[in-house]
Amino acid sequence: MKYLVEIKSPKVRDRLIVIAGSNGKVGKAESMPNFLIVTTDEPIEALTNCTGVLAVEEDSQNEISGVVHQEDAPVWGLPWISNSGGSYTNDKSGLGVDIYIMDTGVRGTHSEFTGRVRELYSFDGLPYSINGAQSPTHGTSVAGCAAGTLYGTAKEATIVNCRIDWTNSDILKCIDTILRDHLDKPDNRPSIVNFSGSSQSKIVGKMFERLTQYGVVIVAAAGNDSEPEPRYPAKNMWVVAVGAINQQEQPAWFTNRGCDVFAPGQDIITADVISDTQTGIISGTSFACPYYVGLLACLLEGSDKSNTSSHVSSFIYESRNQLMETGRIEDFHNDNLLVRTATTNGVGGTYYANPSLAYSDQVIEDALLAMLPDMQAIADACKTYNISSGRLTSIGGIDEGQLNQLFIDSNVKPWWFT
Repeated sequence: MKYLVEIKSPKVRDRLIVIAGSNGKVGKAESMPNFLIVTTDEPIEALTNCTGVLAVEEDSQNEISGVVHQEDAPVWGLPWISNSGGSYTNDKSGLGVDIYIMDTGVRGTHSEFTGRVRELYSFDGLPYSINGAQSPTHGTSVAGCAAGTLYGTAKEATIVNCRIDWTNSDILKCIDTILRDHLDKPDNRPSIVNFSGSSQSKIVGKMFERLTQYGVVIVAAAGNDSEPEPRYPAKNMWVVAVGAINQQEQPAWFTNRGCDVFAPGQDIITADVISDTQTGIISGTSFACPYYVGLLACLLEGSDKSNTSSHVSSFIYESRNQLMETGRIEDFHNDNLLVRTATTNGVGGTYYANPSLAYSDQVIEDALLAMLPDMQAIADACKTYNISSGRLTSIGGIDEGQLNQLFIDSNVKPWWFT
């Protein structure tokens, strides 16, 4: 078995080497020596009972924030961000900022990137291939939204390609590599990490937090589960969580709520991997996330990477304030049930109401149970109060497929069927 282990001090590693035995292996993060990857046949209790071990997790596979393909869609995302009605405008381009794309890999030869892709990490040591096993277009499409020449928000930022296999152990290795790269830069280029996926690992979350202590900004997709809260790591307070809206300036049917910011994420045109010039129409919080990353890169253009631990705790908050002051993003509050969304124009951002946040799960469950078996009444209430399928299934403890079949059998179309 392979485990992620957090230790109190580097000295504990020697004890773990003994426990792992001659057939085991104890790796270490060069820049984060308190985090280890241990491979051993010994039971997990042998590690957790070791003096000086703070946390142990079995390695596991994570998910990419899903992709929804469309045949055709208008080019609306960038013009909407600019609030221009026509084209995307921004007085900065992200020049001199590194955007680390932790994903399935980036096709660096694509015309969208104009030679701005720097290779840093590959989980198997191989170059990127369109024949990759996991959603090979995902990383290229994400990079296109962040820094594509035509379709990105930071058109001159550097894309740093970090090709991961989405296991927690590999994410740990990649985070360590990113930190070493950040610290070893000969200049003061700011660093932003785009993570358009999920990981429930608390140890991975702690490593992301460690990155922020050295001035790296972490931005993650909220997830596509129609749930009231983002998935981890986006849910962590030190990560900027990005949700998706559609062209109607409403939350996309798939997006998780409770985010720090929302950006266009449904029916988005961006780079595709089929050729060096191919584009595609794609949807998901995975692509709202890099839009915002690009806006942050523009904000950070000309700034210093050395946001040390003495003030990094307020760095993301301050950067949001700067974005508000320049009109690039409006303030966001969940407590008044209103969400403001990303824009590069000084015109006030769009609000949308999420009245379901005012009610507990128990109140919603009681109200919906009282409506049974009238599925039309339930569908109408879900639309009125913006109750997602994800929240509805979690409240009722019912499989989402079964729930949707109930609507189909009743010839009722809830709002998330659009």
